[in-house]
Amino acid sequence: MSRKPSSYNYKRLSSRVRESTIETHVSAPRPSVGHRKGANQRYARSAVRGEIRQVLPNTTTREDRFAYEARMNRRSYVERNVAAGRRRKIALVAALAVLIVIVACVVASFVFANGINSRLVLDDSSLKSALVADSGEGKATYSLLCADFDDGEDGASPDSIVVMRTDPEANTAYAISLPSNTRVSTDGSSRTSLGEIRASEGSAGLISAVNSLLGINLSHYATIDAQNFAQLVDELGGIDVNLPEDIVDAQAGDMRLSAGEQALSGEQAVFACRADDYAVNAEETRGKVQALVAVALMQKATSVEGGFGYYMRMDGLANLVQTDMDVKAIGAFLESIRSISTENMQVAALPTYSAQSSGKTYQVPADDAITEMMNRIRAGETPQANAADVLGSIDAGSYTVSVYNGGDVVGAASEAADMLRQVGFNVTDTGNTSMQVYDETLVVYGDADKENAANAVVAALGIGRTLQDTVHYSFDTNVYVVIGKDWRTVLAARNETVDEDGNIVPLSQKDASATSSDESNSSASSDSDVDAEGSFAAAANSAA
Repeated sequence: MSRKPSSYNYKRLSSRVRESTIETHVSAPRPSVGHRKGANQRYARSAVRGEIRQVLPNTTTREDRFAYEARMNRRSYVERNVAAGRRRKIALVAALAVLIVIVACVVASFVFANGINSRLVLDDSSLKSALVADSGEGKATYSLLCADFDDGEDGASPDSIVVMRTDPEANTAYAISLPSNTRVSTDGSSRTSLGEIRASEGSAGLISAVNSLLGINLSHYATIDAQNFAQLVDELGGIDVNLPEDIVDAQAGDMRLSAGEQALSGEQAVFACRADDYAVNAEETRGKVQALVAVALMQKATSVEGGFGYYMRMDGLANLVQTDMDVKAIGAFLESIRSISTENMQVAALPTYSAQSSGKTYQVPADDAITEMMNRIRAGETPQANAADVLGSIDAGSYTVSVYNGGDVVGAASEAADMLRQVGFNVTDTGNTSMQVYDETLVVYGDADKENAANAVVAALGIGRTLQDTVHYSFDTNVYVVIGKDWRTVLAARNETVDEDGNIVPLSQKDASATSSDESNSSASSDSDVDAEGSFAAAANSAA
């Protein structure tokens, strides 16, 4: 019969176990713990026998559970603080690295933008002082675009001058082309052209002259030459232009552009802007083509995305164009007009007529027509009034009209008279002027209250310039019409032309190339009825 281990053996066993598990196991609780109220009796008996229930550090100190937990909590606290400190150091280093990168990017961007601006922005204090930030027309902004497509007579005159009016609030944009030989008065008496002003007074003088001519405040200015213009168009991926007619001009370049929607390269765009070999109204047609190109270029520029890609694109374009705006201002401007729809972008040519002075041919501004055009543009309307609206505003039968042929086109006066009778005008006289030298059709009136009737005559004919003059023209009717060589425009719309004898024939009966040559020669002739100051001399009213 085996004996149970004595209490002494249990104690020895517990002691050996404790010695063999120093700093690894917790000592058994004192026997008295089993006598505490609410203590688990099973655990208490185990404690009495010296059985080990839990492995914990520092058992040699006879550390109880509460002291151990406090110590471990302190240790965890220290470890957490150390870990938190380590994390803070890592976060601080990372933040410093990010800050350094941001500062480096800002500095690099600043240096990059300054490099672009140094090539882009014009260093002309007089130019900047001539520009006015506030147009006086709400959100509308006027910008002047000059392109030197050829050297001109003085070697510095711009071949193209276009005024852009953009109004993001009204969702409208207008391009007005001004001939560089447009005659203006600088001091009330001396007369010169816009191109001559730019050559002698610089861009600031040109800005002041355009402001005075149109009654506007220009806010921005840009200039470019032919070579850079072609490269600019190519860099933007070409432009889409709806050409009003075929363009063939050997002086402008060895190419041909067909009427209608065309995708133009840089070289083709320069050719279109240079060409002026049109049968009639060459200056006006050329101006409208240049305005169309300017609008197409603006549309393409607004398609350039913002962000870093925008600055990269501007870095490549900064060498091509010069302006008063820096790269940031250009971006803001393009963003402001990005929403303007294509159908709300319109073009117009400055209303002018030809005159000679000191052996030079100038385009004389038609002041009344310019004022009317600018008023319509400010109102968001078409630059020229609709013909039906103009005709509907008067009682045509209450006005008498005389029609005379001054452009050496046989039958033109009779045709024009028939057109006026069809809309109700009372045509009393037809015939020929004593000299067949008129390049453009004139609609002359005397009293100011007959201006509306004169405008209605222009609307009915689809051609002509109104002129209030009773000094150089003698007539007994309310309105006096002189048909010019530009009547070929009316014929072209009917697929007709004029043969060598001046007779009207179907276009199929006359070789197109010969027609172009004849019409070009006719357009090249100047009005001998214009004196040195640009005033019209008296025209005889003898009937043919």
